[in-house]
Amino acid sequence: MNIEEILKKTDTISQKIEELRRRTVMVPLWSYLLSLYEPASHKVMTDTISLRDKDNGEKSSRIAVALEKLLTNRITEFTFSIPVKRKYNTPENDIQREIQKALEKIYDCAHIDNMNYKRGLAYFASCEIFTIWYSVKKHNSLYGFESNYKLKCKTFSPMDGVRLYPIIDEYDDMQAMSFEYDKTVSDKETVTFFETFTENYHFIWKKSNLGDMWEEVTAQVDEDGNIESGEEIIIHKIPGAYMSRPHAIYEGLDNIRSEFEYNISRNSNVIAYNAAPIAKVKGGIVGKEKKGESLRIWRVENDGDISYVSWNQSQEAVSGQNKTLLGLYWMLSQMPDISFENMKSLGNIGYDARQTLLTDAHLKVRMESGAFKEFFEREFNVIKAFLKVMNPKWEKEIDNVTCDHIITPYIPKDESYDITIRQKANGGKPVESQLESIVKLGQSQDPQQTMKDIRQDELNAAAVQQSAFAMGEQTI
Repeated sequence: MNIEEILKKTDTISQKIEELRRRTVMVPLWSYLLSLYEPASHKVMTDTISLRDKDNGEKSSRIAVALEKLLTNRITEFTFSIPVKRKYNTPENDIQREIQKALEKIYDCAHIDNMNYKRGLAYFASCEIFTIWYSVKKHNSLYGFESNYKLKCKTFSPMDGVRLYPIIDEYDDMQAMSFEYDKTVSDKETVTFFETFTENYHFIWKKSNLGDMWEEVTAQVDEDGNIESGEEIIIHKIPGAYMSRPHAIYEGLDNIRSEFEYNISRNSNVIAYNAAPIAKVKGGIVGKEKKGESLRIWRVENDGDISYVSWNQSQEAVSGQNKTLLGLYWMLSQMPDISFENMKSLGNIGYDARQTLLTDAHLKVRMESGAFKEFFEREFNVIKAFLKVMNPKWEKEIDNVTCDHIITPYIPKDESYDITIRQKANGGKPVESQLESIVKLGQSQDPQQTMKDIRQDELNAAAVQQSAFAMGEQTI
């Protein structure tokens, strides 16, 4: 059953929603991924067999480590800490140049760099995201022309409690995109919303937990008094972009993390048990100190002795095992362990050495960036479709504007290295003006005025030097 048949021929709203919930893209359930992602849900926190509480009520140590969260943060940081660069085609005329400026303003006003970071976290952790672009009626000139609408975007993912239901055909073309979410209306009432986007219509249905019937929110009455279902989409395409992955970024690493958690939990129990000193007494105790004698005196029988029992367990073995597990975790994830302890031991290494150390991480980012580039391209086409409607004068030229989205893996910058390379390439000539240096430093409130002040200081210094060597003004 295609999307038109589902929306038009299905008898009841419940039947429509049931059909729209039939996913064509399979991803792991968020309920399962959450048990790995959230430390409080790890097995070590509830295991009462391997880590047993004592009969006297003393609790066993249970140390959960959020390695999945850390890995998700790290791959996102390596992917999006350097903002995605958009490289447009060379404009053929002034209109294309204005279109490119408008597109950049749309991205800037939507805070796209911050949005990319949030989308990266959700994608790597929950395996799927959907970003919808929509217009808000508000007169503005943000995009270089007068417009009655402002573009915004919002991203949905299972991490936010939203259930996504994409319908994609055998050619990887999206036929419909649906998502479901709950809103708490009062202490007793929760309303479930189900939204569906096709290339021509947007539908919203809702159902309260106090009732059992779905009702349409987007239903409208036409001039003839007939009820029309859905609201029309003026750009004639699904106003959003969807992406998914078959496995979370931390898939297959939970056994290593679990072994690490049990190791440090057991070791914590052992340390706690042996923390209090144990006295070994040989022979009988005759008595303690007498009145007037120094404290801490014990009298024992002949050949008697009192000493403390030392704990001879080797901590090196435990530490070595934990270090091996952590090393294996980061090696298999293709991410570096850039903790403070590791980084401080590197010292001040050069830029080339840094690139070599981060080779595996950069290869991982390159591999993951392909899906993001396709996602950004779909999103770019949606924005262009909106721009055609917002400024009809540009309609014929908008499709001639193309963009390549460049994802640069993170590496600590070395500006002196970059300048040296550029100067070698151009034969040792300067690579930026004095004004550009002032702007990049960012200390001046008015770089142009600062530049004028520097020029004036240079002129004053030159005048003083010239007067000092003027023969008529020299004194002996």
